Amino acid sequence: MSSVTVTNNGTAAASHAASAPEQSRQLVVCALGDEHYGLPIEQVREIVRAVDPRPVASELPWMRGVIGLRGRLVPVHDLAVRLGVEARRGASAKLVIVEIAADPQALLVDDVVEVLRVEAAQIEPVPSGSGEIARVGERLVLLLDADELA
Repeated sequence: MSSVTVTNNGTAAASHAASAPEQSRQLVVCALGDEHYGLPIEQVREIVRAVDPRPVASELPWMRGVIGLRGRLVPVHDLAVRLGVEARRGASAKLVIVEIAADPQALLVDDVVEVLRVEAAQIEPVPSGSGEIARVGERLVLLLDADELA
């Protein structure tokens, strides 16, 4: 099982403990516009307030630039552009730091809404598409895999 701890300075750190039972998953739920997206908590390293990245040349339209984080250069990917959805950036924008191929990457999101545990019965395949979606009450949370976002 993993957990995310939010600190007073607006950052959050993920800590990993013993594995949760296979029938449930813990997700970090992010908002982009009116939609919610969930990342497996095991892939989330930390959450920090969004800062303007330093621009770099890239062929990727969703690459916003790089930031310095604890002595390392971390690429910043605009998740809304990557997924082709509209964003509503404001003061609550966050950078979700994930591990992709053992390297940290930052995903720019409108906000981090919650850490959520979903049961296997709440998860189903996306109709006529790939991926999975979790039903949480009346809400739908599209499940993402950070490895597929690189």
